Amino acid sequence: MGYRPKQKIYTLEFEGEEYDGLEVRIRGLNTGQMLDLDTARADGSDEAIIAMLQLMADRLVEWNVEDDEGQAVPVTFDGVRSLDLDFNWAIIDAWQNAVAGVAAPLDEPLTDTEPLPVASIPTETLLLPPESTAVPA
Repeated sequence: MGYRPKQKIYTLEFEGEEYDGLEVRIRGLNTGQMLDLDTARADGSDEAIIAMLQLMADRLVEWNVEDDEGQAVPVTFDGVRSLDLDFNWAIIDAWQNAVAGVAAPLDEPLTDTEPLPVASIPTETLLLPPESTAVPA
């Protein structure tokens, strides 16, 4: 008997009002698929983009995407192809970030540049009393 790792399903999170309400659940990527996705992204050729979209379609579990008539867009390669490329890029970005474990950015940047209070506390060297030279009895 061997160990079978459980396959992760990610619920993707999106930033900005443009994708407010979008819900996408998608299976994770194995190491080879993640590397293939990175390579395809760097390549940028039509064949590479088709391979990325096919991989995304193959891993999709469900989403709440509708077309202009309010009909559900199927979680298939044809469904993915029917959507704007920018929309698909947003899903791929969120997917890669989720798989890679990249945390979402902070709501507000950290801008406090005040020195820590410890740095401004005056310090001085304390003199310790000389050690006793008496020998214990």
